[in-house]
Amino acid sequence: MKVMKISMLLAVLIAGSFGQQATAQTAERTSLTAEERAQKWTDWMKKELTLTAEQEPRVHAINVKYADQMDGIKAEEGDRRSKFKEVRETNKAKDEELKAVLTPEQFTKYTEKKQERQQKMRENRKRGG
Repeated sequence: MKVMKISMLLAVLIAGSFGQQATAQTAERTSLTAEERAQKWTDWMKKELTLTAEQEPRVHAINVKYADQMDGIKAEEGDRRSKFKEVRETNKAKDEELKAVLTPEQFTKYTEKKQERQQKMRENRKRGG
């Protein structure tokens, strides 16, 4: 149960597309490497945020860095609460790095889209999906 909740949280925060069911997304993401998840996230950001040629490699490097960190958190021993806190802190750090690369408009859109994804995941969990 603990691993499943953490996996779902990581899935929301790391990668995926909007058009698939949450369970299919979670199964796909858990089989991907950190590099693959980072690339999917970068591709999504490139499309949704219209990243420039200069921004794309910088954003990709940030996504790889934090996908690797999330894998480390997932692999650690520890209770759910401490892992959740660590995931939250890691995501805050990632957002701060992205904020320095993205324009204010892009960062606002990124934040809004991220919140939409989190809400959809919550709804899917409530429905048992």
